[in-house]
Amino acid sequence: MKHNVIHKGKYYLGMDKNLVFFTGVWPESKSFSDMGLGPIPKRFKGECVAGENFTSANCNRKIIGARFYYRGFEAEIGPLEFVDGIFFRSARDADGHGSHTASTVAGSVVSNVSLLGMARGTARGGAPSARLAIYKACWFGFCSDADLLSAFEDATDDGVDIISISVGSPPTQSSFFSDAISIGSFHAFMKGVLVSASVGNSGLPGTASNVAPWILTVGASSIDREFNSNLYLGNSRILKGFSLNPLKMENYSQIIIASAAAAPGVPVTNASFCWNNTLNKNLIEGKIVVCTLETIQDNRLKKSIVVKEGGGVGMILIDPLAKELGFQFVIPATLIGQAEAEVLQAYLTMEKYVIYFLLLSNGKQHALKGTK
Repeated sequence: MKHNVIHKGKYYLGMDKNLVFFTGVWPESKSFSDMGLGPIPKRFKGECVAGENFTSANCNRKIIGARFYYRGFEAEIGPLEFVDGIFFRSARDADGHGSHTASTVAGSVVSNVSLLGMARGTARGGAPSARLAIYKACWFGFCSDADLLSAFEDATDDGVDIISISVGSPPTQSSFFSDAISIGSFHAFMKGVLVSASVGNSGLPGTASNVAPWILTVGASSIDREFNSNLYLGNSRILKGFSLNPLKMENYSQIIIASAAAAPGVPVTNASFCWNNTLNKNLIEGKIVVCTLETIQDNRLKKSIVVKEGGGVGMILIDPLAKELGFQFVIPATLIGQAEAEVLQAYLTMEKYVIYFLLLSNGKQHALKGTK
């Protein structure tokens, strides 16, 4: 490494600076406050490039540089304006991903934060005293090889110490000698810059992206809490569910399985997935609807919208691959796994009058699960 990037600050370990590029940054976030930070390191040669809704005033002693790259995207896809979606032709984040990953790596310490009142506490990144240089090279979920390689080149020339990149192609990825991230990270490595890249969110179990030997490949592990939104059955049985649910059900409600509420002419299988225009509004009004996740890529939020628009007051989403993840919905809802779904099904066949109640989510802290 060119510099000793890990140094002991007054309270936290920190890094002189870091690089995150994907979809930009939202500089007004408190996670990017420069309070308590000293002058910008003189060895950093980068710039704060102005653009749409982003000026040099958006950089500070925390966000010390910002660039954006779009020519590769427009050469392959077409003008940004021709794509249906919100964007800023600048380093400003339009979808939250860049701000999320940047604050995870190097977010400043922010006290008394929560998500809609849940999990209240202190937020901080892994290295809160690190500096951030933002290199936005992806648009609408697409990253042009040309834009990525331009970002890598500028980052290393600017003098960054570490490149953190939460971008990657699905496994199995192309050859190290044709994959843009592998090529760009190799050139960074040869200049003494560590590249830390995400293992990816897709593919079969046990597969990974960004696995070139000169890349530090990282993935998420467990956290010390879970967000429960439990299901209370009419026989006092409680089924464990998961969601980020700040919405309270005022009364017990009856339940209906989505496959039993198919709209006229709609196959019951389609209705079971709670797709748009598949449910009979007369049958689901005022009830909790049991929907099923078809694939892991299914839009869970959209299913709750379909139920709400049909007059449903709650949703139980069966996910056979449930991994204790909490999702947000537009109505009181919870996600249950296969084991809980089987208990629910058995209860439905035995009870003539079934009523349910969905509890508000709560952040339950527990010991971290160890691995051998």
